[in-house]
Amino acid sequence: MTFRATLPHRIDQVVSLKATVSGLLFAIPLLMALVLISPLTYAAEVVILKSADVPYYNQAVQAFRSTLSSNTTVTEYNLAGSTARGREIATSLRGEPPDLVLAVGLKAALAAKLELVDTPTVFCLVLNPELHGLPAPNMTGILMRVSPSAQLASIRSVAPNTNRIGLLYDPDRTGALVDEAQRAARKLGIEVIAVAVDNPSEVPNALRTVLPKIDVFWLLQDQTVVTEDSLGFIVRTTLELKVPVFGFSPTLVQQGALGALVVKAEDIGRQAGDLAKAILRGRSPSRQPLQEPIHPQLAINLNSAEYFGLSPSRDVLRLATLRYGGPGAVAQIETPKDLIP
Repeated sequence: MTFRATLPHRIDQVVSLKATVSGLLFAIPLLMALVLISPLTYAAEVVILKSADVPYYNQAVQAFRSTLSSNTTVTEYNLAGSTARGREIATSLRGEPPDLVLAVGLKAALAAKLELVDTPTVFCLVLNPELHGLPAPNMTGILMRVSPSAQLASIRSVAPNTNRIGLLYDPDRTGALVDEAQRAARKLGIEVIAVAVDNPSEVPNALRTVLPKIDVFWLLQDQTVVTEDSLGFIVRTTLELKVPVFGFSPTLVQQGALGALVVKAEDIGRQAGDLAKAILRGRSPSRQPLQEPIHPQLAINLNSAEYFGLSPSRDVLRLATLRYGGPGAVAQIETPKDLIP
C-alpha cells in the first residue's frame, strides 16, 4: 500500500531530474557560446609599449584602443626610440604584470620579448619579425607584409600582360619570401627574375641589369634594397626605361609607381585588437599563428598607368581604394626622402 502510494511521487522525481539534466545539457553550450561572443566582462589591464611617438604608430594604437571594451584599463608607454628604455619599462612591469601587452614597432617588441617572458603579448608594425627571433612562446602578432600570391594577383590585375617580373632582394632578409614568391608565380604562369644584392651599393647595377628583361619591377620591403638613397634612383630609372613599379607604399605610388598593395596602420591596429581580445578571453598566444593583414588596399596612379600605356579595367578601379592622379604625378621624383614609407 505504501509502495503504491509513493510510486507516482518517485516517478515525478525521475521526470523532474531528467528535465533538469536536459535543461543543463541545453544551457551549457548556450553559456559557452555567450562567453565566446560577448565582450569582456572583467576589467582587463593592458599595457601598450610604443617604439616611438610617430604618426604611423599612433594610428595603430588609436585603432587598437577602439576595439577594447570600456572597462579595460590601458596604460601607454613611449620608448622614444630606445630599446634600453623599453627594457627598463618592461622590467618595472614584472611585479604586477598586465593581462596583455601590445608592442608597437620592433624596439617595443624586443623589449617585451626580453623582459616579459610570461606575459601574453601581441606585436604589430614589425618588418620581417622572424629575423629578430619573433615571436617568442608568449607572443603572437600581425605581419606587415601581404602574401606573395596576393601581390602577384594585384600586379596581374593592373598590368594584365605581365609575364616577367623582376625584383632585387637580400637573401638574408627576404630570401624565404622570394622563394615563396617564385612558387606562387609558377602557379600563375609568371616568371620571376630575382637578383640578389648583399648591400645597398649593389642596387644601381643590379637594377640596370634586370630592367631590360622584365615587364614589371616588384619592389619588396627589403631594408638592403629600400634605402633613402636607392628609392629615388629606382623610381627615376624605372620611369626613364618605362618599366612600371609595383611597391608597398602609397607615397611611392604618389611619386610615380604604377601601384602598390598597401597595409594601413589603422587596419593593423584593429586586427591586433581583435587578436588581443581573443587572448584575453583565454586563448594561448602560442596557439595563435602570426596573421597576415586581412584588409590590404590597392593603390594605383592613373597618370602612371597612362604613361606606361595601361588602361585599368572598371573592376580594378572599383577595387583601388587609393587612386592618385593629376598634373605632374609621374614627374614628381625630386624628393626621395618622401618615398620612405
